[in-house]
Amino acid sequence: MRGYKSIVVILLLLTLTGCWSRYEVQNMNYATAVGIDYLDGRYIIYVQLLDFTTVAKLEVQQKAEQPPVWVGKGEGSSFTEAANDLYSTSQQRLNFGQISAILFSDRLLKENKVGEVLELINRYREIRYLSWLFSTKESIEDILLATPFFRLSPKASILHNPEQNFRQRSILTPIRLQQFILDSNEKSRTSYIPEISIRKGQWKESNKPKELLKYSGIHVYDQDKYFGRMELKELSGMPWLSSHTIRVPIELITEEKLEAVLVAEKPDYKVTPIVKMDKAFFDISVSVKAGINELHTDLSEQEISQMAQNEIEKQIRNTYQTALNKGIDIYNLGQSLYRKHPHQWKRIATGKQYLVLNQDSLHHVNVEVNIVYSGRYKLNDNS
Repeated sequence: MRGYKSIVVILLLLTLTGCWSRYEVQNMNYATAVGIDYLDGRYIIYVQLLDFTTVAKLEVQQKAEQPPVWVGKGEGSSFTEAANDLYSTSQQRLNFGQISAILFSDRLLKENKVGEVLELINRYREIRYLSWLFSTKESIEDILLATPFFRLSPKASILHNPEQNFRQRSILTPIRLQQFILDSNEKSRTSYIPEISIRKGQWKESNKPKELLKYSGIHVYDQDKYFGRMELKELSGMPWLSSHTIRVPIELITEEKLEAVLVAEKPDYKVTPIVKMDKAFFDISVSVKAGINELHTDLSEQEISQMAQNEIEKQIRNTYQTALNKGIDIYNLGQSLYRKHPHQWKRIATGKQYLVLNQDSLHHVNVEVNIVYSGRYKLNDNS
């Protein structure tokens, strides 16, 4: 009986399937970022590869040299053909499951090829929708080769980890691929892609200039149509109307003289849509708590609050007007009308971007700044 059981066990083992399709980790190349360009009717794909043994942060050991960063380039008349061109020299199987950043060139955006590329990316099931999405007008290859401080892996840069920088200076909210797709498919909402570039000379490593990534603006791309670019300095009003904002500096300047520097945290805002005679108007209220970092003039708390309120309102209105001149609803004011009065929105909205704004649409902007921390400064009580 015991011999019979042994024979049955052996037969069962013979029927089990082996892992014939399994790939060893060391036999694959892992892409961590992909960049897509479009030039003269041809797609150009750049893939960044990292050695993951260098990604983990060493607590007590300083890296002796910069971890290697490999960037490959493939070309073709289609996205798939360009990817196959890369495969021809990748030596080992190329795995896209670790991609955390996707980079579009401004040429690709202006040629309205984003929708086509996203459709093809969707066929690569390994690429996750939680990847960060960026654009650039500079060389994609240079962006992918840029490395952060202390010989760390590019995984520690803005390209792969933008949240750390955003927590300290919330000027431009980073966007994931998933969020961009959701926004671009919603008629009443404007979608944008953050633009990054390389800044040279601001930092040095052992007296040698270091090239580092920075935000330089946004590209607005909605409903498979490119609407334009806005520089970072034109976007000062955006943080005040964003639920993601964490920390924003406010410089109070009068007659080209710096009076004070405040730091605002987590502003609260409300947009109220109003329709009169088939025209949309919007009232905006913003509430901000701020602390004083620097004070260069003898000012009272009320004076500082008033100056900050005026500055924030100015930033909101300037960004609105600059965007409107390009046909962009930068604050998604139309969405608030769509949510509250969908029938009126449908009657007013025009164009492919369903714009409901006019020169007078931004009506009242009420800003309230409360000074909650003055640090070592003693504020003047006089009004």
